Amino acid sequence: MWVIEVVHIICDLWLFPGGLRMASDGVSWTLLYSYTIYVIFPVRYRYCLLMSLGLNFLHICLILVSPSQQQDFSAQVSSIFILFFSVNILGSMSFFFYEKQQRRAFLETCQSLEAKLVLEEESQKQERLLLSVLPKHVAAEIRQDLGAVVTGQFKKIYMSRHENVSILFADIVGFTAISSTCPAAELVRTLNELFARFDKLSDKYHQLRIKILGDCYYCISGAPEERPDHAVLCVHMGLSMVEAIKSVREKTKSPVDMRVGVHTGGVLAGVMGQKQWQFDVYSKDVELANKMESGGVPGMVHISETTLSFLNGEFEVKDGDGASREEAIRLAGVKTYLIVKVLKEYPEGTLDAQPQGNGKKKDSTPRSSVPEAEAFDPLLDSEAGIIGAGGEINNVEEYNRRLLHELLNRESEEENLRKHTNPCSLTFKDSSYEHEWRYTKDVTLMVSLSGLPLTLASCAVSYLLLAHSL
Repeated sequence: MWVIEVVHIICDLWLFPGGLRMASDGVSWTLLYSYTIYVIFPVRYRYCLLMSLGLNFLHICLILVSPSQQQDFSAQVSSIFILFFSVNILGSMSFFFYEKQQRRAFLETCQSLEAKLVLEEESQKQERLLLSVLPKHVAAEIRQDLGAVVTGQFKKIYMSRHENVSILFADIVGFTAISSTCPAAELVRTLNELFARFDKLSDKYHQLRIKILGDCYYCISGAPEERPDHAVLCVHMGLSMVEAIKSVREKTKSPVDMRVGVHTGGVLAGVMGQKQWQFDVYSKDVELANKMESGGVPGMVHISETTLSFLNGEFEVKDGDGASREEAIRLAGVKTYLIVKVLKEYPEGTLDAQPQGNGKKKDSTPRSSVPEAEAFDPLLDSEAGIIGAGGEINNVEEYNRRLLHELLNRESEEENLRKHTNPCSLTFKDSSYEHEWRYTKDVTLMVSLSGLPLTLASCAVSYLLLAHSL
């Protein structure tokens, strides 16, 4: 564009014959191009200044080498110098004003987007905190009812009935021995890492963790979403927990083990309390599952006859004789069994082995026992249980990338303006917006008001110089 402007000025000056050429020829085009360089060219100020001064200098040189020397030539050149100086001052004012406006808009946009990202991050943290207390389906229902007007005498109770649910209770055997030989801080750290490992296993085997009671861990499978393989997954979960406790036994050098009990039946699941929510499951089958754990054998998974009926022959079992170790099992007349061997590796024989809607499997990792790579190691797995590491923006580069992405999206959102304005008149369709727009102070008038005296003064001085020479 600058080269085209230069060629235009040269052609304009040399268009007339030598005798008719005047020093003021082409000045209007040079003034126009000098000003447009500042307000149109998308370059830095120093480049705008260099291009404008270069254009002015070229014009002066062409005038000086012109063969036509008139009587008032010096006055015309002086007037041209004044006009060129004034147009550069006016262009610089316009450039800095619009640059300031753009930088202010950019800064405000960055600040608003940063606030948006911070709010999103805080919202994600709150969401993860809520999901650490309540299951996802219950949290979603409670979130919908927050702020709702209570019409009855009592507040809404979030309870639901689920049938054919497998309940797993697991307790650490020999916990007293650990607590007497291990420092308190080390004991808490080891338990935290162990239960974090259990939480990972519960995700793998589609378990819903209910709560942790001291050294007792219990969860359910088959609720809130029903699964025909809930009992199979519960048994795999129990076997993995027994395998995971071996690392703790090796680390603490104490005879600790896991006693796991599984029973299948119906449960009533819901949230208790108004200020401090507590999700739990209630039924006689839950109590019986607890007794299955207390009447079990350390290092083995103790199941009821009802649970065995849902296993479809995927495990080799033997008589558990739980009635001889637990009075409640004997009174309930429940026959129990112990899991001896896995006959079908996970996920063979379960729903996870079947292709999903996209032709992929949920999990294709076989499991007859916990692999060496997945074995619990407090040193390698110290970050287990820290929630939300993938949801936070901890990387500055990632944060800047998201910010740039939001800025570019905002600049390209012309559809939003098209929805709210008339395409021909550009007036807002909403009269309230149009009223606010019309009564908004236009700060761009400052350039016009400050540039007008400068323009008038430079024109007046040029006129006086030419008049004096004549």
